Amino acid sequence: MLRILLIFCFLNTNWSPKHDFHTSLTEINFNPKTGSLELSVRVFTDDLELTLTNFNKGKLVKIEDPEATVDPLIEQYIRKNLALISPGKEVKFGKFYGKEKEADATWIYLEIFDCKQLKNFTLYNTIMQEMFEDQTNLVNIIYPAQKKTIVFDSETKVSPWPF
Repeated sequence: MLRILLIFCFLNTNWSPKHDFHTSLTEINFNPKTGSLELSVRVFTDDLELTLTNFNKGKLVKIEDPEATVDPLIEQYIRKNLALISPGKEVKFGKFYGKEKEADATWIYLEIFDCKQLKNFTLYNTIMQEMFEDQTNLVNIIYPAQKKTIVFDSETKVSPWPF
């Protein structure tokens, strides 16, 4: 009986093991040709679906739902939780390009324009912090050829731009 249950679990494509930690990974690359920042955000798909369902006032959201339904929710959620802020408090949001599901994770792609001069800017990242008290958001920044990492958690929601 146990053997049948294990076979069923591995053959069922909707089954995936739960993870014990909550984290996102954001890669920010400066594109010198366009002067923009190219962002890719990697999150666990099940966490994203739970977060988007909560953001959607309890209406169930699945990544496999039609793009016309899911993508605007992702864009609205990301605009609320990830931004670059100028010294004058002007908020620069990323232009949403789409998402890509990969195994148990989903990649979200964005671009922030006009980023040649970012002195005294700050980076804001509260992705999924309202859902998980242990949520950690790692941000790797390559600008222009140096790499820095910032860690956002329940204590840190805003950090100075490191360059």
